[in-house]
This record gives sequence, structure tokens and C-alpha cells, in this order.
Amino acid sequence: MSVSGDSLLDSVADPALAYTEAISVGGRSEQLLRRACLAIPLLMAVISAVIMLVHRHLVHTGVPLPHDDVCFANNINFLWHLHELTRSDSWGPMLVVRDWLAAHPGGDAYDHFFFALGIKFQYPLSSLLAIRWLPFDGDTAIQVLDSLDIAAWITVAVGMVLLNRELARLVRLPAAPDGGSSRFWLAAATVIATFCFFPLIRAVYLGQIQIFLDAIFVFACYALVRGRSAPAGLLIGLSALVKPQMALFLIWGALRRDRPFVGAMAACLAVGYALSASLYGWAWPLAYLRVLAFIDRRGESLYANQSVNGLLNHMLGNGPDLVWDRWRFAPYDPPVHYLTLLSMVMLVVAGLWGARTATTRLSAVASLMVAALCFTASSPVAWEHHYGILLPLFSLLFLSLLADPRPAFGRWSLLCVTFALSANTLSPVNVLAATPFAFLQSYIFFAALGALALVFLCRRDLGWAARV
Repeated sequence: MSVSGDSLLDSVADPALAYTEAISVGGRSEQLLRRACLAIPLLMAVISAVIMLVHRHLVHTGVPLPHDDVCFANNINFLWHLHELTRSDSWGPMLVVRDWLAAHPGGDAYDHFFFALGIKFQYPLSSLLAIRWLPFDGDTAIQVLDSLDIAAWITVAVGMVLLNRELARLVRLPAAPDGGSSRFWLAAATVIATFCFFPLIRAVYLGQIQIFLDAIFVFACYALVRGRSAPAGLLIGLSALVKPQMALFLIWGALRRDRPFVGAMAACLAVGYALSASLYGWAWPLAYLRVLAFIDRRGESLYANQSVNGLLNHMLGNGPDLVWDRWRFAPYDPPVHYLTLLSMVMLVVAGLWGARTATTRLSAVASLMVAALCFTASSPVAWEHHYGILLPLFSLLFLSLLADPRPAFGRWSLLCVTFALSANTLSPVNVLAATPFAFLQSYIFFAALGALALVFLCRRDLGWAARV
């Protein structure tokens, strides 16, 4: 196991030599942080520019491009259009269902919208508590909520700065001779990474409630890294009121025997269910289970579904790949269904596996991040924007490698590749749809698996017991 920071002083016979090496690590870390501040936006700009230039060349040469908005999208283009505030991917269905339930007390919203009309309202009714207070409807409500999406994105950046400051302390990252300068470059790199990270950009661009869940998760990590399990459990409970797979954190907390975490999360879920039941009826979870079962059997075939289900549908050509069908899911296919179920079990087990042996504060935070990633990827439908929860894990891995006085080149390479794949949309791979290389469309899912592999390689540096 590599050592860093204060532990480095204990591992070397000569304290003066240890101090010199620690200062050397601090200077190197600041240099890498400065490079990250340049490399992250530069890589995004280069990738986006190449995509736009190829698109312009094909248009000028008269090549037919039936799906140019899908095959030539890029981060810069998404950022440019954020000011429009007209996106309603989450907000549209949620507002419609909210208003319908207000006019039809006790009605079955899932039977009416999901099964009868084919509208893909896939959230639990407890999620409507987040917008019930909004005194607007229609386009005005969507504009307000889209503005709040941007505010939530800024909140993610603030939370990541706070989180990374604590993570740097936890991994014992040595400071450069000018400690204030190190803190500045860490904060700068954090903000830049947050605003250049594609899943977050995509969530804001689409008008997604996911960006709020990302902010909640960042502050849950921050609470846990500060040793405050109860606030962390409360925040994860709020997230589970919108994304039901996050309820698996009750098991995660129980395996760790973290009573404050489990108690706060359970209380949050109980209050959320009681409030939603008083408004929408006590039986709505039974109707929602029918929706989840329907989705589990089919999944989505669109390229943006970055899960095992999406990967299989891409490879088998099971449903439309490049065109979003807002009324239908992928056709039922038994092999896809059963392999999806198998992957769900494997990923959930992987997310829970290290919980019991995450006995240090550092390993507990790492386990929380790994579990969130596994629970997200285990879903039959894991859209690109759902992987915003990867950003805290990348920060932890980056800081862990910075703190290592002799980091392995292979680990740095794996971190750089997985981050680059996650942080940028590589839309030209969509031209490979309906070819033997269609599996490359799942590059964000592969990046998530690469991040999990890197956690395994760094498990001892992250404070896990040797048998994990």
C-alpha cells in the first residue's frame, strides 16, 4: 500500500527526507491541478471542434445526414443552447401529472398516463412533492424549473469544492510550499470539471430533475466525509423519493451497521410516503410497481441508454437506436430481459459488497460513491445524464492518485481515459448503429465499469480491508 502525507513522515527513517518528499508530492500535485484546469476544457473544445468540422465538411460535400443532431452533437453545442430554458424532459410529464391529479383526486395516474396514453411518466408519485409548491403551470413553470436547474448545477459546483477540500484532507494530500495556492487550484479544477462534465450538461440541457439529485448526492458525500451519517442518510432518502433504486442504500447502511444513516433515511422515506399517500392515495406504490415491472421487461433501445439493457438492445438491433420513441419501449426479448436481470443482481451485489468492510471514513465515502454508481448502472434504463453521480468518484480517485508519491502509470491512464469518455459526448459513434460495432455506443457505461475497476485497484489506498 502506498503512503502519503502525514503517513509518509512515519514511513521514512529520516524525518528531513520524509518532509522533503512530502513537499515534492505537494508541488507535483499543484502542477497536475494546474494542468487539469487547462486539459479538461481544452479536451472538450478539441473534441467538440472536430465533431463540428466533420459535420460541416459532410454538409458541404452533400452527404445525406438523416440523424445529424444525434451523430454530431457536442458539449459546446449543448452549452450554447442552455440559455433557451425551454426543455421539459422531466418537468413536462411531472407537471401534467401534477395538474391531472389535482383535478382527479384518487385517480390512478399510472394507468391513465403510462398504460393508456403511453406517456413515459416513470417517477414515483412522491417525486411530485418537489413541484407541488410551484404556483405556475405551462411554459412559465418549465422556464422557472429550467432556471432552477442551472442554480442546482451551480450548487453542484459549490458542493464539489467543499467535498474535494475534505477529500484532499482525508487522503492526506500534501500541500505545495504555498498551501493557499494549492487550495485555489484544487477549487479551480473542481469548478472547471463540474461545468465541463457531459452528464451534468446534458441533465440541465434536457430540463431534468436529475441535476437536483446530483446536487443532493454531492452534499450527502460531503456530510459523510465530515462524519455526519444522519444528514447523509436524510439526503439519500430525499433522492430515493425520486429514484427508487436509491432505496437500496437502506441495505448498504444496514450492512455497515450505521444506525444514524439508516434511521434518518428510513424516516425521510416514511415521511415522504405518508405525505404523498395523503395527497394521492395509499395504494399508489402498487400501481407504480406495475410500471417498474413493465420497464424491467423491456428497457430502452435508444443510444443514450447506458446500461446492460441498452448495450444488448444496441447489439441486437432490438428497437430504434437513433430515434427517440416517446410512446414505446424496446420490444420484449427474452435473452435481453434475463441478461438484464442478471446484470442487475451482479451490479447491486457489487455495490453492497464493500459496505461491511468500509470501516474507515475514507472507505465509507468511497463505498457510498461506488454503491450509487452500481445502483444507477443496474437499472434497465440508465440515461447518459444519470451518470452525473460519477463526478465525486472521479474526484476521489484523482486526489488519491495525487497523494500517492509513486502513482502507477496504468492507474493514471485508466483514470484519464474513463474521465474523458464520461465527460464528453462522442456522438459520432452513433453512425455505428446497426453494425457489429454498435456496442461502442455504450461508451459511458464502459467508462463506469472502468471507474469501478480503478476503485478495485486503489482499494487499499482508499482504506478498505485487504480482503475486499
